[in-house]
Amino acid sequence: MEHRLEWVRTVAGVPYYNDSKGTNTDASEKALEAFPDGHLILIAGGHDKLTDLGRFMGLVKEKVDTLILLGEAADRFEEEARKAGVTDIRRAGFSMEKAVQSAYTIAKPPQTVLLSPACSSYDMYHHFEERGNDFKNIVRSL
Repeated sequence: MEHRLEWVRTVAGVPYYNDSKGTNTDASEKALEAFPDGHLILIAGGHDKLTDLGRFMGLVKEKVDTLILLGEAADRFEEEARKAGVTDIRRAGFSMEKAVQSAYTIAKPPQTVLLSPACSSYDMYHHFEERGNDFKNIVRSL
């Protein structure tokens, strides 16, 4: 299904997945759970819905090697991630290009790069489809 755990391509042995439909923590938790072995580089953030992040950040701590944060939610997400014990956190401002390039620079097999924002897209895009298409276009250009 497009924008829901959609494989985009594999680059240098690292698969990239578009889960732009992950517009809330529940949806992004399901995405994280879909990768039982973890080793994820997660791109998350966007328009902050101010939902509780406890369970989500617990899964991030368990499954994510590097958390790359985007958009207006980045400050709160970083604060909650640090509380949960997440240590490798990077910021990409309001740039999907910067987020994907950051992931590309550090990603090594057996890691997987996953866009699953746990936020809506309205701080940077008109809708989640536009965000997902931007991610896919950038990944395809790597």
